[in-house]
Amino acid sequence: MTLIISVTTPEGIVMASDSRQSQRNVKQITRISTNSAYKLFPLNDRIVVGIAGLAFFADENGMQRNVSKYIKDFVKNNDLSSLTVKEVSEKLNSFFNVQYPWKKQLEQSTKQLEVDAQREGAEVLSIETFSDFVSFKIKQANGRIEEGQLNIEPINILISGYNLDGNSETYELKSPGDISLKRPAGQYGSTWVGQGDVVSRLILGYDSKILNMPMLQKLRQTTPEEEIVNQLHGVEYNIQWGLMTLQDAVDLAVFLIKTTSMIQRYADGVNMDIGEIQGVGGPVDVAVITPEEGVTWLEKKKVYYPEDF
Repeated sequence: MTLIISVTTPEGIVMASDSRQSQRNVKQITRISTNSAYKLFPLNDRIVVGIAGLAFFADENGMQRNVSKYIKDFVKNNDLSSLTVKEVSEKLNSFFNVQYPWKKQLEQSTKQLEVDAQREGAEVLSIETFSDFVSFKIKQANGRIEEGQLNIEPINILISGYNLDGNSETYELKSPGDISLKRPAGQYGSTWVGQGDVVSRLILGYDSKILNMPMLQKLRQTTPEEEIVNQLHGVEYNIQWGLMTLQDAVDLAVFLIKTTSMIQRYADGVNMDIGEIQGVGGPVDVAVITPEEGVTWLEKKKVYYPEDF
């Protein structure tokens, strides 16, 4: 999975990421593949992008490539030096929406579902394809009816940086999908993508799973979800983001990533949704962006010889 965190302060922007990468093998089992993946990339001297979600997908020749390779191709083949954060975000989102063959991925997942069902002696009762997911109904060998859906594994992207006029912005991108402005000019605070449930609990006081509780599901029948969320904001910590120094922002971003990794070490999801991959781990990379100095790396992994072998 991943955790990317952006913290915007009056002094500058902090971008931080973990280094763990996971993948599904041929048996569709998710496993940790590395703790040394790069997830933060400068797009120019004042804008940084962080990548979460899907880590690999095939190019037009059928070769599996790391998402980081696509980012490097994007930077190499586009002049981004004079573009605004929004223009870069729109350009990158269009790039991934073209490069990522998510329809083909969905077709392959459907075929794999049929193969697995046949191998296990189950009967596929129905498969219905929608715009971005597939709904299925299977009769297991023991007679039990199983219903579910196959969803596209998205690429989640967080872009933070400064425009040439000195104003900062943060955008979230999803492929397939659109871009959304998360932190406009003059607004300070933190934004995150990836496995952000622990961060949400620490900052907001709750994570999105709370909306799945039967009590709140019943409430949503008579009360708009927006109103419920607005009331939940009452338990959010009152952090004075506009008074935060750059060092404080670095401390907070690193703390949130390391705390997420530690909680995942002991917790296997939550009681209402048990079972979750330990997707956040490894070294924490940190980049700082300021209007005066642009992008500076405070911490970035390096390839080294392992002396302790």
